Formats: sequence, structure tokens, C-alpha cells
Amino acid sequence: MKKHILISVAGVSILFFMTQLSRASAFEDLSLHFSSFGFDEIQTVYVSTPVPSQDEQAAESSLGTDTGGDINVLNTQQVPLGLEILPDDDIREDSPMAEAILPMAYKPANGSTKIMGGSYMDTQNIIPADLKAAALAYYNANKDKIGNLRYFGVLDFSKHSSQARFYIADTVSGAVKVIHVSHGSGSDPDGDGYATRFSNTPNSNASSLGYYITGDVYYGKHGRALNLHGMSPTNYNALNRAVVIHSASYVSDYNTQAGRSWGCPAVSPNEIDSVITMLKDGALIYAGLSGVR
Repeated sequence: MKKHILISVAGVSILFFMTQLSRASAFEDLSLHFSSFGFDEIQTVYVSTPVPSQDEQAAESSLGTDTGGDINVLNTQQVPLGLEILPDDDIREDSPMAEAILPMAYKPANGSTKIMGGSYMDTQNIIPADLKAAALAYYNANKDKIGNLRYFGVLDFSKHSSQARFYIADTVSGAVKVIHVSHGSGSDPDGDGYATRFSNTPNSNASSLGYYITGDVYYGKHGRALNLHGMSPTNYNALNRAVVIHSASYVSDYNTQAGRSWGCPAVSPNEIDSVITMLKDGALIYAGLSGVR
């Protein structure tokens, strides 16, 4: 069986979802928030989803928006039984004092810019095909503006928080690292480990879908952390909301249900340094839901 999501959108331009920024979307209406960054929009990318392995559950979900523009997912996937459930975060990060300035674009000495997406990339198909295609499209459309071309990240929020779902790809070797990551309490109001609501609204405590560019490394309430700049209509408030990558004791490298954050994609203390090392200085991160039709 195939895992799939049936799209039913109650809003209008928000249908772009995460796989594209349509030129008819709300991107232009929100351009004052990030047009100075100069990043280009991309067209829709639809890719067939591979047949899941036998241990993956088939799921049917519907996607829609409410009047406030939040994205809602009606999830019918079965909650894994017998998992240890880690506690939620009780410390909120402060909003950064720094201005929203992106890292400088990478400029090779020979004047060329690496183009990603060759046959060497992720040869084992570890990253969900539709999310990888969306990330590659955005990367290649903006390769002359991205600060860190060596790595890119993909977050698959369709997966349960007990599963490794943060993919970090090396564009030189083609290798992919996959680790566990949290989602916001506002995205998982019933605490079952599935993210079903996504918001760009301050104090929503929710995760946000869309394209991000990493910013400054700083020391916050959770220690060493990495700022995120939201580049989509669904996440442009990320910096002001203090949605950052930080470490958290409520995220494990094993199959336990992660605690819920305040909206941050938190990783385990064992992984934070390697994640920051790979993704700092302006790397692309794409947060989506795999299996979109």
C-alpha cells in the first residue's frame, strides 16, 4: 500500500503547501517581510512517493487551512504503543536581539556555484522523494544566494516524533544523516506524537512548514543554538518567534516519543554540535509533510 495524503484546502493561496511557492501565492503579498533577501520563488514540484517498507504504516490524511491561515492535518495514522514519552519543554527561548540579516552567499574562488541534485545524491533514497525534490528545486533556484552550499536539511513532520525524521544531506559525498527532532506543542495538542497543526502565529507554540535559511549561532537558554530565517509565507515569523535549532534532553536518539517544544526543531544533546557544524552559515532547511498528492 502507499502512504498518501488527500489535499482539501479551505483557504486560497496557502495551497502552495510546502512543495512550492507559486507565483500566484501569497508570497508577493508578504514580500515586505523578506523580499530584501532576494530569494527566488519556485514552481510546484510533485513527485510520486515510493512504496513504504513493510514496517511503515499506511495512512490517509487530509490537509486544510483555517481562517487564520494555520495548516491543519487530519491524521489517521495509528499511534505506536508502548513507547516511553519524554517530558515537554518548560523553558522558552527568548526572541533574538539581532537583526534579520542572512549570512553572505557562498562565492567560490573560481566563480562557479555547485549545482546539486546529481545521481550521486542520496543514492539509497533515505530522504522522502517529494520533500527532497522540493528542497533541490529551491536550492537550485537560489544557489547563488545560499551561504552554505555543502549541506541542506529536510524535516518530515508527517512522521511520528519517535522516528528519525530530520535528514541532513552532504552535497559533496551524497551521504545523508538522519536524526530525531521535536515539534511544537501547538502542533500536537493531544500529545500523541503526531504534528497535525502548523502555524506562523506568535505564541502559537507550533512548528511551521516551509523553507528556512540558517542564521547566527548563539548561546540561549538551551545552550548553543542556531537561528532560523523563515523564507515562506508559512514561516516568515520564525526569527521573531525564536524558532531555532537547539539541544533538548526531551529528544532522544532512540525510539522514544520526543517531548514537545515551543515550536523549535530541537535535537538531542548528542547531536547539536554536529548539526550546527553542518548547517550553520546559511544552509537551506525544508520542513514539510511527505506523501502529498
